[in-house]
Amino acid sequence: MQTFLITIFTFLSIASFWFFLRGKLKFSPLWIMLSAWFLAIAISQLYLSRLEVVWPTKYWVLVFISLASFALGVWAFSHPRLDLWSKKWIPAFAGMGVKAGMGVKAGMGEEKGSMIKKLRLVIYFLFLASLVGLYMFYTRAGNFPLLTQNPDEFRFIADEQVPGLINYAAQLARIFIPLSFFLIFFQGFSWRKHWDISLIGLVGLTGLILFASRTQIFLIDLWVMALYLFIRKPSFRQAVKFYPIFLLVSILVLAIVPLFRQYKSYGADYLGVITGIDTSHYNAVQKALVPIYVGVSFNQQALLHSWQYYQTHPLQYGKVTLDPFTNILGLDQFKSQYDLGAIFYPWWNTGTYLFPFVQDFGESAFYFTPFVIAGILTLAWKYSQANPNFLSINLYAYAMFFIVMTVYLSFTVRAEMYIDLFLLGLSYVYISKINYAQS
Repeated sequence: MQTFLITIFTFLSIASFWFFLRGKLKFSPLWIMLSAWFLAIAISQLYLSRLEVVWPTKYWVLVFISLASFALGVWAFSHPRLDLWSKKWIPAFAGMGVKAGMGVKAGMGEEKGSMIKKLRLVIYFLFLASLVGLYMFYTRAGNFPLLTQNPDEFRFIADEQVPGLINYAAQLARIFIPLSFFLIFFQGFSWRKHWDISLIGLVGLTGLILFASRTQIFLIDLWVMALYLFIRKPSFRQAVKFYPIFLLVSILVLAIVPLFRQYKSYGADYLGVITGIDTSHYNAVQKALVPIYVGVSFNQQALLHSWQYYQTHPLQYGKVTLDPFTNILGLDQFKSQYDLGAIFYPWWNTGTYLFPFVQDFGESAFYFTPFVIAGILTLAWKYSQANPNFLSINLYAYAMFFIVMTVYLSFTVRAEMYIDLFLLGLSYVYISKINYAQS
């Protein structure tokens, strides 16, 4: 039975991703969500750890209810009779992108040149702000996580020593690298023309690597480039010049850095020991895949434990969801209060995108949360379809990143997600400002 479940859900994951690329609802958030969750379900059925609890029937039902709720949300916000957003608001908003010279029907001449200059200014400003952030982080923390003996321990210490805004500013590469990509390919990539932007991207990437545990943010850049490739279709010459190098760097960042961080922090087999996975007979490749397995399966376990825990304990009633804002505003009296160790294992602090909503609303979160989130993501998808400009592509790339990471953690409780979206919107308004006055 176990082998059958792993096989069938792996096949469903591959089929869903094929529909994402080729299906009727091309690039729909529905297919990428199903692909990510079907794969997570398949991985979770391995039960490699003695600490893992076999999924009870009720949990299986709730997982499928959540996926059905998400599918219903995508359908509702895509349906011609219910799709009021794309009928009324998106065309008007997308028109700004066309006027700003960032859409498919981009403006020409003076207006286009002004847009490019403004986008360059935004990239330079964010780059300089990140350098200041990196310097201030180093002076307060005394080092960067990757360069210490124990990167994971150091990053928690640094979080206490360094204010959140400085911490965030030091990682602004998460914003200016995608913007740099769009500018590069919008103009037609050339090493001579874009040497400065390329250099900025490399410095920004180095900054992200220094934080070790934050390299997953680079997945956003991967989605930006993938969506640009599919939507804007750069020339073959441009693609050959840039994509091989980009993919090589991506593989190195996303694969080697986390393994290096884990080895420095915990040693060769710490994760196997603490999770109760016997890795003594594993080869090097299997051991390298253990962190991926643990990340996926144990987050499903965390969600399972959370659902069971809040059947008999008081709910948070929205406090967990609002934590990013109460933290930013310093409203300590409204912050959530819970014992994470009582919910799950003390050393585990994530649990899929549903985890905080289950803490807030219990079992009902499986029913309504996916529908609401599907609506928001579908609006982003519709916007990217209506007018593929730098804002729409970046927003939808961020949405795709969020969807893929739903099997691992919830960005809804992270303040940086809201700041990222604010900066993307603000930069778009700045670049388009000249056209508002003319329209």
